[in-house]
Amino acid sequence: MRIRLAHTQALLLLSAVLLTVLCMGGLNAWNLRNGFSDFLASRDVDRLEKFAASVSLRAEAAGGLDVLAAQGVDLRLLLHEFGQASGAMRRPPFLPPFPPPFANPEAGSIFGPPPRPIDSIDAFKDRVALYAPDGQPLLGTSLPSDAGAFLEWPVYVQGKQVAMVRMRKLKPVPDDVEARFLTSQYQSILVVSGVLLVVALLMARWIAGHWVRPLIEIETATAQIAQGALDTRLSTRRTDEIGDAMRNVNRMTEGLQQLETSRRRWIADMSHELRTPLTVLRGELDALVDGVIALSPQAVLSLREEVLQLNALVEDLHLLAMADLRALPCYFEDLDAVALVAALVQRFSLLADQRGLSLHLGAMPDAPLWVRWDAKRIEQLLGNVLDNSLRYTDAPGEIVVAMHHDAAQVTIRVEDTAPGLSSLDLSRIFEPLYRADPARSREAGGSGLGLAICQQIAKAHHGTLRAEPCAKGGVAFLIELPAMADQAV
Repeated sequence: MRIRLAHTQALLLLSAVLLTVLCMGGLNAWNLRNGFSDFLASRDVDRLEKFAASVSLRAEAAGGLDVLAAQGVDLRLLLHEFGQASGAMRRPPFLPPFPPPFANPEAGSIFGPPPRPIDSIDAFKDRVALYAPDGQPLLGTSLPSDAGAFLEWPVYVQGKQVAMVRMRKLKPVPDDVEARFLTSQYQSILVVSGVLLVVALLMARWIAGHWVRPLIEIETATAQIAQGALDTRLSTRRTDEIGDAMRNVNRMTEGLQQLETSRRRWIADMSHELRTPLTVLRGELDALVDGVIALSPQAVLSLREEVLQLNALVEDLHLLAMADLRALPCYFEDLDAVALVAALVQRFSLLADQRGLSLHLGAMPDAPLWVRWDAKRIEQLLGNVLDNSLRYTDAPGEIVVAMHHDAAQVTIRVEDTAPGLSSLDLSRIFEPLYRADPARSREAGGSGLGLAICQQIAKAHHGTLRAEPCAKGGVAFLIELPAMADQAV
């Protein structure tokens, strides 16, 4: 059975919440039990101190502890008076006061029964006794003599200790009231834990839907893209990482769609480029077979020209295919870049003059510039760029080749005059078989592979080739190459 991401996320969230609730509940229960015991112990000490102070005040008012005993005041009455005094302090101010201290505790009053004695919760009266300073019991039942089992507090009369109030400590295990209190607290913890788990379950369901739903959309979209539906797009309203992933899928789809369009156009253009010389070659052969054209050296030369054009086109296609598979093989050597560029310009100057154009050098370094390039590849690159400018520059026009360099890079700039190219044409001019003017024939516009090959040669030298508008009204080609191309990364 396949476990969905939504289920895994919900289980992880519930497990984390459950573990947190159990840890917090257990810690609170343990802390409550121990803290409650500490509270009872501190309350006992506070009661003992207050009861001893109450006995001291009562004895001083009677004239001494002996006088108090002679009046028949026993421990039970002292505890009752202490309970009434403690209850009066907690009684709301709008109620009438309790009966006077020495009233019969068994009798009622017009205000109702007397307050519940202080020993109603933990049997305080059964754990308290009054002892003489020498340890002899005075009032109350005898308590254990083990010093660790009781607490003592002195009773002073006129600054002199006359007795000790001794109280037996609470048992470690709470009585029924405290047990019921702890039970109710534990039940509250369990109820809160259950509520938290239900809330966590609802949150887990919401989170799973909020985070997993877009992932399911991405899964569905990528499956459709894999089947060829390149027009699939995802909504990108989210601004988090999942939204970034969805936008990346859209960009990937757009790129694949462009690649598919380029691939189809490439096949169509390549078949057209191959069909043109083959058609001419077949027409001339048919003419020779039918006797329309006599077999002569001129006819054979015409056939040879068509074969050479077809061979050049196939070589260019093969070169681009090699560049797509891996970098073009280059054989680097030390050469003078200034002499190389000057020789190429000199070679193309005659062709420029024949077309009514002016081709000359612009700003150049004054001294030789030694670099490590593949001389044949760079001659091919710069030759294709110059040939492109010669083909597309209107006469009379001008083509200028300039060069400058810094410590690590050499830049060759080729500028020509009108006509120029649009921004769209400039962005696509290096695509294989692309022509800014689709109506151009092969004789006027070449095969459309030259600039694509130039860009691959620049990449093989770890450099770049780009085109941009220039001030002369035409196009400027910028060839940027590292001086030590074989050492560049």
